[in-house]
Amino acid sequence: MIKYARYVDLAQNPPVEPIEIAIYEPDETPGYLRYVGNKTIQQIFDELEERLKEENCYPDEYFSISFTNRGRSAEQEFPQYRWIACFPVTGSNEGHYIHVEIISPEGEREIIFLGKTFRGFEFAAQVAMACAKHLGA
Repeated sequence: MIKYARYVDLAQNPPVEPIEIAIYEPDETPGYLRYVGNKTIQQIFDELEERLKEENCYPDEYFSISFTNRGRSAEQEFPQYRWIACFPVTGSNEGHYIHVEIISPEGEREIIFLGKTFRGFEFAAQVAMACAKHLGA
């Protein structure tokens, strides 16, 4: 018999439960849930920040909520998205950045969280990977 795997964890670490972004409540129909919205941007950020610190994977320079002129505030609902992308970027002057972007159902990209580190590209990539793991990217 042939078995295919999407990915393999060679260290066999226990699976990580991603941060729950969506909020559901019981529906009138037994056994069903109804989507009522998303948690706030601040709630998602706080939980991600806590998890990164627990893993000693928190950027040394900064990690913050980032808004790109879309009139958002931290207390607003986390935006609807099709994908979440997390990746390291080499700075033009110094350091490395960690981008956490949402890609909307229409394909528009927006940086939602932004971090910076002086610990090198490998550490920035490690932080980006941890963000992806915890956000279910």
